[in-house]
Amino acid sequence: MTSRLLSLMLAAALSVPVLAFGQADGAKLRVEGAWARRAAMMKGDSGSGSGNGAVYALLVNAGNAPDALVGAASDAAATAEIHESYRDMGMMMMRQVKRIDVPEGNKVEMKPGGYHIMLLNLKRDLKAGETISVTLEFEKAGKIPVTAAVK
Repeated sequence: MTSRLLSLMLAAALSVPVLAFGQADGAKLRVEGAWARRAAMMKGDSGSGSGNGAVYALLVNAGNAPDALVGAASDAAATAEIHESYRDMGMMMMRQVKRIDVPEGNKVEMKPGGYHIMLLNLKRDLKAGETISVTLEFEKAGKIPVTAAVK
């Protein structure tokens, strides 16, 4: 083997642990205080098996790299989407968003009137005191299972 080939192999071998450490360190993301509630009743919403709900939580990025919430799923609903509430012409509106950026060393609060996970077509009624399972998917941290208390 040539010394150049040996040098390249040594450099490659030494770089693997550094890359793995950087990725693990940059993915230090946690979800705190998750809670859920049923959305306001709409005409024709008969309760269990229909309607919508919302999940809120604090997203904490203790790592040294940004991350983003890019997806969600729940056993309590047919579909879970990332949404944001906003004011337009004096009215509160809501829209689906593709992601919620969570900068390194920062927190993002999902709360009523702001970001939230919208639970569409509930499979069962959300009753105060119960819990639901939610999986939040992050761009770097991957899937994080969460238990949300229903309020």
